[in-house]
Amino acid sequence: MRWPIQRQLLVPMLLVILLASTLSSGVSAWVGSRWARREESDRLSRVVATLADANFPLQKSVLQKLAGLSGAEFVVWDAQQQAQAATLPLDADVRDRLKAVPDTGPLSDLSSNPLVEIQGRSFLTAKVPLRRTATRPLSLLVLYPEDRWWTTTRGAVLPPLIAGSVTALAVLVLTALWARRFTRPIARLSQQSESIASGDFQPMPLPVRDDELRDLTLSINRMVEQLTRYEQQVRRNERLKTLGQLGAGLAHQLRNWLTGARMALQVHARECPLGEHAESTEMALRQLGLMESYLQRFLTLGAGRDDAARPRESHDVPLIELIDNVLSLVRPRGRHVGVDLQWTPPATAFVIHGDRDELQELLVNLLLNGIDAATQSWPSSSGAWVRIELNDATPNRVRLRVLDSGPGPADSIAGQLFEPFVTDKPEGTGLGLAVAKQIAGSHGGSLCWFRVGETTCFELDLPS
Repeated sequence: MRWPIQRQLLVPMLLVILLASTLSSGVSAWVGSRWARREESDRLSRVVATLADANFPLQKSVLQKLAGLSGAEFVVWDAQQQAQAATLPLDADVRDRLKAVPDTGPLSDLSSNPLVEIQGRSFLTAKVPLRRTATRPLSLLVLYPEDRWWTTTRGAVLPPLIAGSVTALAVLVLTALWARRFTRPIARLSQQSESIASGDFQPMPLPVRDDELRDLTLSINRMVEQLTRYEQQVRRNERLKTLGQLGAGLAHQLRNWLTGARMALQVHARECPLGEHAESTEMALRQLGLMESYLQRFLTLGAGRDDAARPRESHDVPLIELIDNVLSLVRPRGRHVGVDLQWTPPATAFVIHGDRDELQELLVNLLLNGIDAATQSWPSSSGAWVRIELNDATPNRVRLRVLDSGPGPADSIAGQLFEPFVTDKPEGTGLGLAVAKQIAGSHGGSLCWFRVGETTCFELDLPS
């Protein structure tokens, strides 16, 4: 059986409050009724004492005045049970019933005294002897209306009961609202947990109050962030795994075709009058070599292997020479699409330690990315450019920038630009920048991008 937290909070609190309110109201009502009865009895006792000690005759007019003050009716009896004076008419039947009232002594609580009905009205009775002369012993019969007695009692009982009931109702409403105030955030947390379980990893707004529920919300939001990263990592790994499976099947055929193309080009170079040293032949052979390197890199990324686990040949690599070599590879591409490649070698010779082939691949990817971006904003061949800048960031770091005149990446992918398969190019694979980022990290460097005015800048930072 489900037992909501709101009920767990509300029911015990209400039971305690209602019990305390009931006890308090009951005790107040009981004390009030006792006090009212005592007060009424004392008032009648004072009237009786006044009559008992009076030296004036107890005539009907005197008794009527006292009846008006006290609300009671009075009858004075002599020793022969004859009424000497009375404030109400006495017929034979009434006399007989009043004569049967026994002596009660001093007044205390009238509710326990005999009850007499006269003319359809009930009276509480008390018969008290008066201290008169011994020759004329008298007694005073006090008749107090029962309805007035209970009215006085109710007047003392009802206020605390009503106050207690109103207090209990107010406490009930306030407690319900208070419990709802606490359970509402818990309900939102429950809904958020169900959303997370269904795959909707959206953080929830933080409560205004700084309490345990806020801490719990912060924990859930941190969990949402971690789950989001885990989901992205799982999807990335699944894509890479799929790519690796597909690449493994294509690798053999691609390498066979690459080998055949290289052999055919070498045969053509021997038969060509210009020989193997022709610029176009050398460029084609170098491009085929890069194709083989890229294929291997592609398969390495697709299989999800870490570069740190792969053997790397590290040497001192002069950056200016490396950039000149890369420009010779990509300049035909830029010339074909009408993009001006700008490069002014600095006076300082920058040397880094790393894998030459990987660093060359990194620069090729950055330059090809810049060329593609520059062509997007310039439909004609004039005005598009890509510029390389090389300088020292710190005494032990080298900064290389590749700037282009393109419009920059779309906002939808700007935050995931270095993730595999993320691209806004119709024919792009989304692997060039991911590979570049991986190579930079494996060499102890970093790669980032930003916009400067109308220019897109990719900044590579490496240890010198």
